[in-house]
Amino acid sequence: MIALEQDPLVERQGRRFDLDASVTSIHWVDDTAWLACGDGIVRRISVEGDYKPLAAHQGAILSAAADPDGGALLTGGDDGRVLRLARDGSAEEVGHFGRYWIEHLVASPKSGIIVAGVGKEAVVWLRGQRDAAHRFQFASTIGGLALDGKGKRLAATHYGGASLLFAASASSGNIALKWAGSHLGCTLSADGSYLVSAMQETGLHGWKLPQKTDIAMRGYKAKTRSFSWSHRNKWLATGGDSSAILWPFEGKTGPVGKRPLLLGASESLVTKVAFHPRLDFLAAGYADGSVALLSTADDISINVEKPVSRAISALSWRADGAMLAWGSEQGSAGLLEVDPVTRMALAPYRQQPG
Repeated sequence: MIALEQDPLVERQGRRFDLDASVTSIHWVDDTAWLACGDGIVRRISVEGDYKPLAAHQGAILSAAADPDGGALLTGGDDGRVLRLARDGSAEEVGHFGRYWIEHLVASPKSGIIVAGVGKEAVVWLRGQRDAAHRFQFASTIGGLALDGKGKRLAATHYGGASLLFAASASSGNIALKWAGSHLGCTLSADGSYLVSAMQETGLHGWKLPQKTDIAMRGYKAKTRSFSWSHRNKWLATGGDSSAILWPFEGKTGPVGKRPLLLGASESLVTKVAFHPRLDFLAAGYADGSVALLSTADDISINVEKPVSRAISALSWRADGAMLAWGSEQGSAGLLEVDPVTRMALAPYRQQPG
């Protein structure tokens, strides 16, 4: 591995923050990073470093998604509530589900659909409607939810495989994708041609659609809890090993019969991955609290953050790719401006924006 930066890049063109709680996820609302935390508070941090806490849940925030209509964040908590948090600090209750933890929440700006995982049910809200439109029932507790790029197809994982539905229709036919075992988090490619699920055992299982062809992706040291597709869907980056593992999805058979690309080898496990939204380089967070930028064309690594705390638990790029935010289980966080100098360093290894 070739390290292009010896000192952490955050010390020259970024900011660090010490929070009072673990960071569960990060989402950008306009130019502000909204950090959902384990104490029920959302910390809003602007590019200039302004810090504004927003109390939301009585307990941990377990899931979050950008509101489809923009300007707000949707959050799910262990208090059984789904909230919409607005720029002005106001909070609207979208749904309340009693004793259930809201561990899964997805939304699409294209379709306007919002889906929450509530026990064995996927609860769906349609754009412009205050109340939930319908629910999909499954035989076991939902392990993960995902929407395709158009926000129309919904995937839900559970024990014994996954289900694929049209989210907007209560009468949608359930396409059953069967594979023995407990399936956790999942991801759909933007065009809906691949569904990939993390297993309770180490490893991934995938399906090529609509053929429902099974794809096994094994060899991980730990459970995979993070996925990220490259901007042209050429690569699926995953955590759960001492390198970021990137599976190739070009061609008619995707990763079948192909070896993955391993980037950013470390003595520490990769816990979070996030592809740049326009270029082919990857942000990777590690179990020792470090963060790196990695090139897909060569084993090039830029040191963003040194090992400073417990595992990186959240990574997020701003939509234009000019800012990166991260947070850890311990409560440390950072913002990095990905300036032209950094882009030039990776220029030989990137594709042009598509």
